Amino acid sequence: MTNKIESSFSTGTLPSYKNPPVNEVVCGLRFDTPDKLRIPHIGFLWDKFRADYPIIQHAPPIASVKGELLVDSGTGLPIPRVWFINKSDDQLVQFQIDRFYFNWRRRQSDYPRYDHVIKNFESVLNTIVNFFSEFELGELKPIEYELTYINHIPKGQGWDTIDDLPRIFSDFVWTQTKERFLPNPEKVAWQTEFPLPENKGHLIVNLKQATRTEDKVTLLVLELKTRGIGESANKEAIREWFDLAREWIVRGFTDLTTPEIQKIWEREENA
Repeated sequence: MTNKIESSFSTGTLPSYKNPPVNEVVCGLRFDTPDKLRIPHIGFLWDKFRADYPIIQHAPPIASVKGELLVDSGTGLPIPRVWFINKSDDQLVQFQIDRFYFNWRRRQSDYPRYDHVIKNFESVLNTIVNFFSEFELGELKPIEYELTYINHIPKGQGWDTIDDLPRIFSDFVWTQTKERFLPNPEKVAWQTEFPLPENKGHLIVNLKQATRTEDKVTLLVLELKTRGIGESANKEAIREWFDLAREWIVRGFTDLTTPEIQKIWEREENA
């Protein structure tokens, strides 16, 4: 059993888990802001999604990479981000005038796997591309792709205190000795970044603590986010980039976590 698990990197088999701690997956695209796009267009866009995403909400706008908020040129007011949400509340489309995302988030159902997420993202992409064409908004020009997996690891599932983190994360070590001034830490926040091959972007890993809203349980939140862009913007090249990003997230998650905690997530023997 151990040999099969350890050989997954050398054989090319992608690691797989029957009970992964995935709480949310975000698949999105940032694009050049169309000059002709106006707030009323968003209502027409909702008509395209309304059958599958009948609930609509406003959300705070996401700042640009320079930290700037996009504003309406006529009024100077920030342009909102809009959510289109399905009835079961576990899938949503986010749209802002410079980006869109498809989200799966855990509610009552288990994680439906990457194929479900990427196919829904591609459906959203096709709808928005056609919408741009129908309303003569110009060509949708991608400038960055993003795939993010957000994992929740509740207290009591493999850990109880910060001292237990080495049982979850292979690279986390805090050595307490009598000579040290500082006591054991009570909270943790950690971030690191890895380059994707061929300058296609980066994998950003973020670990922090949080409290689950519904039951106040303490969580470790492990976020693996890939950002970047491929050499081409055609549909095949976009899918190729996301497949690479997914591979790096899954292998990175496995590389960063220990065999001990992977047993709780039921890592499959043939993966």
